[in-house]
Amino acid sequence: MITISVCMIVKNEEDVLERALKSIKDIADEIIIVDTGSVDSTKTIAKQYTNKIYDFEWCDDFSKARNYSFAKATKDYCMWLDADDIILEADQKEFLKLKETLSPETSVVMMRYNTNFDRNGHPTFTYYRERLLRRRDCLRWEGFVHEVISPRGQIIYSEIAITHMKLKANPYRNLKIFQKKRNEGVVFSPREMFYYARELFYHEYFDEAISEFKRFLNSKRGWKENAISACQFLGYCYYHKGDRQEAVSWALQSLCYDVPRAELCCDLGKYFFELECYEQAIFWYAMALSCQRNDQSGGFVLPDCYDYIPYMQLCLCYDAMGNHETAQFYNEMAGKCKPNDSSYLYNKQYFDRIL
Repeated sequence: MITISVCMIVKNEEDVLERALKSIKDIADEIIIVDTGSVDSTKTIAKQYTNKIYDFEWCDDFSKARNYSFAKATKDYCMWLDADDIILEADQKEFLKLKETLSPETSVVMMRYNTNFDRNGHPTFTYYRERLLRRRDCLRWEGFVHEVISPRGQIIYSEIAITHMKLKANPYRNLKIFQKKRNEGVVFSPREMFYYARELFYHEYFDEAISEFKRFLNSKRGWKENAISACQFLGYCYYHKGDRQEAVSWALQSLCYDVPRAELCCDLGKYFFELECYEQAIFWYAMALSCQRNDQSGGFVLPDCYDYIPYMQLCLCYDAMGNHETAQFYNEMAGKCKPNDSSYLYNKQYFDRIL
């Protein structure tokens, strides 16, 4: 059976740390805590679970901190975990089975990372991350923000999920780090260019975000999934600026990089729906339903874009066109995806009344 060092970097995490540690205490053979300057009870909580607590002087570089935590590990595999992550009970059981069965020839285990949820707790935003890494391969983190390890060797994908349950956040932290690095003359990698542009978008600096996303695309050195996402975010930027024609144009530009993604198809459907161009909207929502979901592409996946959202929007499109029977059909299809959804139930009452 393999052994695991769980490696965490933390700072002022007293509100969430124990929750995370409880969820991994039966999985970890060793817990490494790297503290980057806590002034609350973070270390006191950590001491209840491990004596391997180290101080690291924060230098606005997440990769350096994570690499330091991995350097302290002694077990077969390193596993990273953030303080606001947890492993749910069902996933804990599967994790213990994985420990018993994993081939020691495996270099990397990719696991699901569920980061957003609907009101019933079902993931609405999920993607795979490199979660379990064989220590002797000496894989290293790269990137000062949105750090990543480039997997190599024998890689397997597991359905085990890490659940991200953020309670608090500093929304300006990453943007400030990016701006500081840029002012210092740091040359951004294509990945860093992409994520810097995203931070600008999230803070509603749409013109600056447009410039940075285009700079990223023009570099022609970015990863395919990031290029597709950059087109999507350019669409969002122009949408927020009130230019739907440019929004549509950039969403379509994503097709230069690969086959349509359901997420982009739903965006196009939304743009046309709001323009009351219902036939065009129907085309793109139907296209979303035909897209093959590939969680192993490395891109960000919105599961609802592959069934519930296009079904519900097709219902609205056909209803707006006066075709209530077809609208009802698509509402029932949406209900099969989410039978307790309030929108589905409201529509059901509406159709029962008018049909």
